[in-house]
Amino acid sequence: MRDRWRMKTLRLFSTLLVAGIAFSAGERTVSASLGGFYNGIKQFSELPQEVNELKEGYNHTLQELEQARNDVKQFQEQNAELAEQNRKLTEMVLELQQAEMARKQNAERIKTVVLTAIGLALGYFVLIRALRFGMRRTNRYRR
Repeated sequence: MRDRWRMKTLRLFSTLLVAGIAFSAGERTVSASLGGFYNGIKQFSELPQEVNELKEGYNHTLQELEQARNDVKQFQEQNAELAEQNRKLTEMVLELQQAEMARKQNAERIKTVVLTAIGLALGYFVLIRALRFGMRRTNRYRR
């Protein structure tokens, strides 16, 4: 019981001491301390709202991060598909180039054969004409 009485007395004394110090500093300090106390309570009461805003911002950022991860995954898959398409197109281009080269070689071969045939035909006709001319000349002198 004595301990309770001592505790109550100690509390009362410390409360009076704090109140005395506050009132002795003057009215300006009291109003400033009350204003500061009011602002502190106001800021403290606004903390849950700020915490909620921070949580919402964090959740929004997480959603954006997840969306970015999904986009990156989608781009990687698309990149792999495009790389495969590129490989197939490269093979097709090589095949087409080889086919074009073979076609050019065949065209060159045909051109060579045709020119050779024309040259042989012209040579045959020129040779025949020269032989006929030569035979006519020799026949004229013999007569």
